[in-house]
Amino acid sequence: MTRRFLAFLGLCCVLAGCTASVPAPVLPSRSTPASTSAPVKVLDPVAVRDGVRKILVESFHIADVGGVSCPVGQPVSAGRAFVCTAQIGGTAKRVPITVLDADGRYRVDPPG
Repeated sequence: MTRRFLAFLGLCCVLAGCTASVPAPVLPSRSTPASTSAPVKVLDPVAVRDGVRKILVESFHIADVGGVSCPVGQPVSAGRAFVCTAQIGGTAKRVPITVLDADGRYRVDPPG
């Protein structure tokens, strides 16, 4: 009798539409989460290059300044230091640069 009762109960569930609640499997996300941080500000390398050249000529009174190159991607962060290279009298010289503030102002030290 127990067997008949279980069969009857199973048939009733099927007819009544009873289902078990099973959560759907969680798949790994293939999407990239949205970034909540602001993009990092970087110095404009062309503006820095031109500014360094101008300071070498006008402030340090170096007449024979050739090309100047500065690294790209320098963050605008107070205290950040990097080195540009200037051709002075046909020789490559290191020109130390220090970022002064979050507005992108920077100090140019004498070439070494």
